[in-house]
Order: sequence, then C-alpha cells, then structure tokens
Amino acid sequence: MNTLSLDAAVAMTGISRRTLWRRMVDGSMPGGEKDGRGRATLALDGVLGLARVHTGVAFSAEDVALLLAADGGDAPAQADVGALLYVAGARAAALYWLNAAAEQDQADAMHWLGLACAQGDPPDNERALMWVAKAAAQGQAIAKRQMAALVARAVGGG
Repeated sequence: MNTLSLDAAVAMTGISRRTLWRRMVDGSMPGGEKDGRGRATLALDGVLGLARVHTGVAFSAEDVALLLAADGGDAPAQADVGALLYVAGARAAALYWLNAAAEQDQADAMHWLGLACAQGDPPDNERALMWVAKAAAQGQAIAKRQMAALVARAVGGG
C-alpha cells in the first residue's frame, strides 16, 4: 500500500492535521505504518481524492510516482510537484513542496519561490529578489539571466 506522510496530506488536502488524525483513528481514512523517517502516514488512495478537490489537480500515475518521491525527501521531485501545483493555482500546496525543496538548496524551487513572492497578494519583492538571487547563486539559468538584467539595469541607471 502506498502512503503519504500526514504533513504532506495536510498540505495536499487543506484539512487540518487534527482532523486527518481523527479520521485515521476512527477508521474513516485508512492510516499506514510509520514511514522510514518515523512519520505518521495515510493511505495514498484516501488522500488523492481529497487532494484533487483541494488542488484541482487529477494526479496521473506519473504524478503519483513524483509525489511519492517528493514525500520521500527527493528535492528535485519536491520542486517538480511544487511547480505542478503552482501552475494549477494550488498555491498553499505548492509552497509546502517548494519550501521543502529549497531547504535542500534546490535551485528550481528557489526560483519558483521567487516567482510566488513576486506574484503574492501583496507582492513581496524583497523576498522575491532573495529567492531569485539564491537560485542564481546555485546556477539556475533563468535566475542567473534575471539577476544579470537587474544588475545591468541598476548599473545603467535605467
């Protein structure tokens, strides 16, 4: 049985940790064994339908494999899941995965976080610049070009 960590299930469904835990205890949402990192888990099948309602994303088999890798700590998979959710408009779920990847110095996730900050309500340009600069420092190609353009603009006065 494939499982997803409780924290990931919270991010993917928008349902509180306490409510998901209560559903596990009463048997209305099947729980799994603790994972290799000692985290409580839920049966993936029970989470996917709720995640679709919350995020608007119908996960393909390939997306599910990516989600499982992301939940296992794979930073590139976390960035990919975050990007998928961000593009779908599921901002809160996207930020969960992008932050997890950025904590592991994943440059694409840092760049997506910069975009998210710039497009936030209200926009947070300082944080956006910080994330884009960090992504550029990690070698992310788009972020490097963006930083070069900003520097050229600042130096050129325009």
